[in-house]
Amino acid sequence: MILVDIGNSGLRAVRVVDHEEVEPDRVVRLSWSARIGLQVKAVPEQFSAPNQRWCDVHDASAFDWMLRQLQSECQDQWLISSVHQRACELLQRRLREHDSQAAVQIVAWSDLPVHPNVDFREKTGIDRLLAGFAAWQEIRHRWKAPSPVIVVQAGTAVTVDFMDSQGVFQGGAIMPGLGLSLQLLAAGTDKLPWLANHMVDELPMIPGKNTDEAIAAGVYASLVGGVQYAVGRYREQFGESIRAVVSGGDGHLLRRQIGPNVLWIDHLVLQGLRLIGNPT
Repeated sequence: MILVDIGNSGLRAVRVVDHEEVEPDRVVRLSWSARIGLQVKAVPEQFSAPNQRWCDVHDASAFDWMLRQLQSECQDQWLISSVHQRACELLQRRLREHDSQAAVQIVAWSDLPVHPNVDFREKTGIDRLLAGFAAWQEIRHRWKAPSPVIVVQAGTAVTVDFMDSQGVFQGGAIMPGLGLSLQLLAAGTDKLPWLANHMVDELPMIPGKNTDEAIAAGVYASLVGGVQYAVGRYREQFGESIRAVVSGGDGHLLRRQIGPNVLWIDHLVLQGLRLIGNPT
């Protein structure tokens, strides 16, 4: 079974067999910038991790590279979560060229055993629902009882969502993520540069002694402060002891900053897809 999580600025995919776990070091990644067309500035050189390729979202050869890395077989079932229509369409086209018999399912909210208590279920990001489902299941499994959970996903956008003790998705908060904030500062100003994500670490220097350091300090403060506020509001309303699960590419910047009872889980959306594909 091939699990694919297509976000606004990248794709993560992994091949799993039967009920095996999602192993982070086996996840293949394509990354692209969620570019804001307000102003043209130099694109920063981005750090590449193993099994990762930076590309343009329209680069078909990058999707072919991903398919080769996954070493998919004809009998593999594909479960795809997507919030990026063009990338999803390109992947499906390349997949048909690679394996015309592949069984492909684009996962929708109606495929999940999650009951979204929101105004427009069909408009809620499938990545948020899958992450919430995976986090709630993990908390229930670890502590042998269902309980509410705060779910923090730090990607292109940062989402801070709430699952109640019955596994009902109650909605949440959405704010700009690290990379988007760095681009917004560059796009909306004349002189500020566009910093790469890896130039912001877990404890940036403050006060910053140059423009780059000041941007890193400010974006980090905004990111952490926003998540701390949202988490604090949930705990005020529903209980100070509620656990939080943190995931996402920039989640490592947050997990030590949002109080007690915080659990880190890699690739929550892929974990949610795995649970859908292998229900217990």
